[in-house]
Amino acid sequence: MSSHTAAPRPRSSSAQSPISALPLRLVSPIRSQARRAPFVVVVLTVLGVGLVGLILISTVLQAQSFEIARLSAQATELQTQQQALQRDVERLQAPAGVAERATRLGMVPNANPVFLDPAGGEVIGKPVPAESRTNVKQVDR
Repeated sequence: MSSHTAAPRPRSSSAQSPISALPLRLVSPIRSQARRAPFVVVVLTVLGVGLVGLILISTVLQAQSFEIARLSAQATELQTQQQALQRDVERLQAPAGVAERATRLGMVPNANPVFLDPAGGEVIGKPVPAESRTNVKQVDR
């Protein structure tokens, strides 16, 4: 910014241009519908795309909720099945279950067990052969 200002020029009546000689008047602004139309189209397009997007998201979420419900029911069913299998394993591992299966396979219980002493290699007790199945009274369970 300089402190020097230009001196005003003297006006001569012959130096005025023909345009500046016309009187000035106030003109109302021109409103164009063409400028609003693209804006309205853009706004409606954005709203339409947004609504379609919301519908798609809602549909996907609903499908996923059905899938979650189906998988939860399947998980519950598999958990019940796993618990039943675990119960069967525990029943079969019990001493009574092992004895029952051994009897079905033709094995007979020994009434006179014999023990081995691992330190001395000594047999404790008198070994007696087990009686055959025909001589043993069977107990039904």
